[in-house]
Amino acid sequence: MTKTLEIDIRSAEGLKLNRRLLKKKTFAVARIGEKSRPSHLDVSGGSSPTWNCKLEMPMSGTEQFIYIEVLFRTSSGREKKIGEAKIPTSDFMGRYSPEGHLNFLSYRLRDEYGDKCGIVNVSIMVKPYSTDEFKSSSTAMKDYGACSSQAAETGLWRPRSEPPAIDGYGGRIVTGVPVWCVLQRPT
Repeated sequence: MTKTLEIDIRSAEGLKLNRRLLKKKTFAVARIGEKSRPSHLDVSGGSSPTWNCKLEMPMSGTEQFIYIEVLFRTSSGREKKIGEAKIPTSDFMGRYSPEGHLNFLSYRLRDEYGDKCGIVNVSIMVKPYSTDEFKSSSTAMKDYGACSSQAAETGLWRPRSEPPAIDGYGGRIVTGVPVWCVLQRPT
């Protein structure tokens, strides 16, 4: 099943080339499988460029990662890669992240040797189906309120059977999680 992603490549921080802060013209490229889309060139950002570039890209259900590459343009016009971030699709398409939810994500950029060379900030949203497509779909909308996948799979949590009450008290049981604090006595 193909879904449409809205990817907003926002900015990067602390871009380094050979362990030195970058002072070049930079741009980013979003890549899903064989398809890629570039952002515009940031001329004045230096080591902390801002792109705010929204891209819509189709993604098949078989893709496991999205790649964001950050490159710079040399004075001769050549493009050189600074680093790459590998974003797992499970971070924004998992069981507990509904379609239409905007996810703000930050990932470490790594160069070709695996060294840290900055951080890239993106937001990703899986475009929801239209209401007609959703009604004809055989899958019902999931309730994303389970505390963990383990609780949902073992039956410790069950989906809502009725909508929550208007007064804010849905009649659900609230379970507290114990927190231990280690106090040291002065000696």
